[in-house]
Amino acid sequence: MLRFLIPVFLAFNLYAQENSFIYEVDFTNRNDAFNVTLSVPTLSSEDDVYSFVSYAPGVHQPLDFGRFVKMFKVYDIAGNELLTNKISTNDFRILEPTKVAKIIYEIDDSFDMSTAYHPIYPMSGTGINDDYIILNPHGVFGCFKNLKNVPIKLKLKLQGTEKIGTALNKNDSGYYEIDSYYHFTDSPILIGNNLSFASTTIDKMEVEAYVHSPSGEITAQMVLDQASDILNAAKDFIGYSPVDRYTFLMYMASEEDIKAMPVFQSGGALEHSFSSTYALPDIPQYIPLLKNVIAHEFMHILSPLYLHSEILANFDYSKPVKEDQHVWLYEGVTEWVSYIMQVKSGIKTPQDYLNYLSEKVSNSANFDDKYSLTRISSEWSTDEGNKQYGNIYQLGALTAGMLDFKLLQLSNGEKGLREIYLELIKKYGKEKPFDNETFFDTIVQMTYPEITEFIENHIKNNTPFDFESELKSFGIKYSEKRRNPENIPTMGFNMHDNGEGKPSVSSIAPEVIGSKVQVGDVITHINDTELNNSTYLKIMDNIKKMKIGDEYHLGIIRNGRSMKIIENLYAKFDRNVFEFDNNASKDALKLRNMVMQKHN
Repeated sequence: MLRFLIPVFLAFNLYAQENSFIYEVDFTNRNDAFNVTLSVPTLSSEDDVYSFVSYAPGVHQPLDFGRFVKMFKVYDIAGNELLTNKISTNDFRILEPTKVAKIIYEIDDSFDMSTAYHPIYPMSGTGINDDYIILNPHGVFGCFKNLKNVPIKLKLKLQGTEKIGTALNKNDSGYYEIDSYYHFTDSPILIGNNLSFASTTIDKMEVEAYVHSPSGEITAQMVLDQASDILNAAKDFIGYSPVDRYTFLMYMASEEDIKAMPVFQSGGALEHSFSSTYALPDIPQYIPLLKNVIAHEFMHILSPLYLHSEILANFDYSKPVKEDQHVWLYEGVTEWVSYIMQVKSGIKTPQDYLNYLSEKVSNSANFDDKYSLTRISSEWSTDEGNKQYGNIYQLGALTAGMLDFKLLQLSNGEKGLREIYLELIKKYGKEKPFDNETFFDTIVQMTYPEITEFIENHIKNNTPFDFESELKSFGIKYSEKRRNPENIPTMGFNMHDNGEGKPSVSSIAPEVIGSKVQVGDVITHINDTELNNSTYLKIMDNIKKMKIGDEYHLGIIRNGRSMKIIENLYAKFDRNVFEFDNNASKDALKLRNMVMQKHN
């Protein structure tokens, strides 16, 4: 026993001298949980609450990872257990914090959770599976609220020789060295025996990709093939490589995975400063769609990494960020930037950009127009407000595009949103947050007095754009509705995620008469094929091959009751169509070219 106590004592003194938190996660004990040992520096009497994450940066949904804690014990230097109380879902109070030497706990992964109450999207969650582990640190590790700037060391104890994908750096002693808790939660880790790996260099930036694909059909090299053009476009758009190293972490779900882990009925990606996580279906046909997703997540390195308010700089993991008014910037402008940079680089065409704006207008119409961009910023954490959060990627990106048009018009083509955006990043940067309350005033000071009205009408309020008059000077025409010239058939309704990972009818086209399907119906099957992420593309391709007037079958759930109905396909009407005016003036063409042209 003495031989056991001495090294523990010495180790604890070493850690105290280093003033670091030392985490070790043991994966050799296969109990489907993260087995965590934390050695702490000397705590004060005020450091009496250890808190697991309720909310995390970039994740606009309640997380409450404390609900997954199975065991939580605290010990002094002699190995004696100290008293603790669980005082809330995420908080454990330690009665004698100054005596604490170690904290040991087990926390379940979130992939196994039910989707009945506040499910966690898989790109934000944690998973321990037979062939891979995803460790999003905000889902495993807690913190003492006053010690979030204390350095951290992390060691992973693994079975075998699993590959480890992360943007973190390891020292000679086998520990990952981390600057702070903020840095920790910004650094996901993907572990697996069969991860594919590929790397490349873009300009001066080292790029890595780690991919788990159950079928093996999606490889890291395929991901880099999609990413390379995007990263080059980003470098040209910004003017330099914004980071030295960037890591893509992707874990794909098979149909069996989706059935076994219902949280994978939703998917997507989550940005971090030097990496991003992707939870997607294991379907190679989705790979071409990755370009836009990769572009969006990568461009988050500009905002919020280099452009953010003081509220984000001092993120409180225990409550949602409601005071920050600028989610329109972090998500809406980033979404716009991720597409316009592809247009300027030649990956997308000018017509693609018009189609993109058209989609944003149409998609935004599926949300409640009483929610402005700033209202979404302040109310996304409520159950009702969260239903509107998806509009930040629609209305937010559209508003950014219209702001670009407005700035170019006012400056006679000299400065658009790209130039103002990059000026703001240079003005502030990673270590200097902007003032949340005065940031709109700063934008006006850097641009034109007319932008005050734009902000008031289209960011603080949701005043509809007059596309016809506002885009006339760019030689762009707008039609609210026209019949599709190719006579494409359509089911006549739109679907969205109902918040439980289920596709439900969000709106029905006004020209659809006599339809049996209703808004709110959950669509389970189309033509006897189950509708999910894996089957969606194939189902839609089959629908396009049918003719207007043909019958098709729907399986639905309405008010908790399963039903089967027969519908007919309708003629597709294109809505919110933007077109180039072939008779545009030279001045209009000059302005239009400034929107679309490549920057050197």
